[in-house]
Amino acid sequence: MIRIMLIADSCLLRTALAKSLSYEEDLDVVAEHTTVEVTPDLARKVEADVFVVDLDTLMSSVIDAVDILTEECPDSAVLVLATAAASNALRHALGCRLGAYLKKDCRVGELADAVRRVAAGERFIEPTIAASVLKGRPNPLTPRERDVLRLATAGNSVRDIAAGLFLTTGTVRTYLSTIMQKIGARSRLDAIRIATEQNWL
Repeated sequence: MIRIMLIADSCLLRTALAKSLSYEEDLDVVAEHTTVEVTPDLARKVEADVFVVDLDTLMSSVIDAVDILTEECPDSAVLVLATAAASNALRHALGCRLGAYLKKDCRVGELADAVRRVAAGERFIEPTIAASVLKGRPNPLTPRERDVLRLATAGNSVRDIAAGLFLTTGTVRTYLSTIMQKIGARSRLDAIRIATEQNWL
């Protein structure tokens, strides 16, 4: 029996995956968690053979979760689900040499087979994902610039962003101006659009 831990910020996705994979006689979903819930203690306690991780999130916590899994559970396999888009999280995951990279719109049967393959020690990457990463623009934003733009994306004012990040309003305006220059945006809204489309947040 292959023990699986599902890691996804979407409750709907976790529930659907757990139900679908549980129909397979040799697969057992033993835990479901969001990325922010993944801690070293949790990763070790679950003792999963395969961690299935959804990378499609704007939160940096997915990168932290990937790092924790690879550091704390070197004998377990990590299979990531991603859209065919070059996101910062996907680029980071590729650098970690995880077990497998699969398109998020794959069929349940394909996912089940992928789980079995990585559990057996095989590594692979979906060709369309590899191609999208090679074509995508590298993320030019620093972690702090991403924090500022994430808050701006949520509709926060300069004053709110400053308060949330413990910065001055002048510093936030400087960050926003730098961001727009870096990515060639005409306005703050344009910067949000570009960064979102490129999955840089």
